[in-house]
Amino acid sequence: MKKLAKTLLVAAIASLSAAPAFSCSLQDITTEPLRNIINQQGGYPISDEQCAMLNAHYLRIHVDGDAVVLDGVNMAWADVSVMNADHVISTKSGVSTRINRKATPSQTVANQLFYEALQHAVNSLDWTAATGQFSSSGKSLLN
Repeated sequence: MKKLAKTLLVAAIASLSAAPAFSCSLQDITTEPLRNIINQQGGYPISDEQCAMLNAHYLRIHVDGDAVVLDGVNMAWADVSVMNADHVISTKSGVSTRINRKATPSQTVANQLFYEALQHAVNSLDWTAATGQFSSSGKSLLN
């Protein structure tokens, strides 16, 4: 009986650690290669509060960027903004660039740099100002 209880406890703990860190679902606008990097790193590095702001205004996170090895240098950049269903993009954005010359040139390192750049871009975006450019129904107020 003790062995069964231990097994169940270990299984329960393992399932909790495998659960995603954030529970809010969101829509995104990005390229498939960037989406793959983001998914490999565990998803978008945004808080539940930021996700709720997007959903409250019927908005999507818009991510542009790249992860490359250029002349033996790992480089990446990310640009984060919000977009509505009519494809109007907020004028507010968060932008970040990452370069690493010391690491061995590889796409894996460049992908990690992209995710770091994405985290910094997300943190530098003024979410209140960006979502404030849209009404609660998602219509642009930028006219």
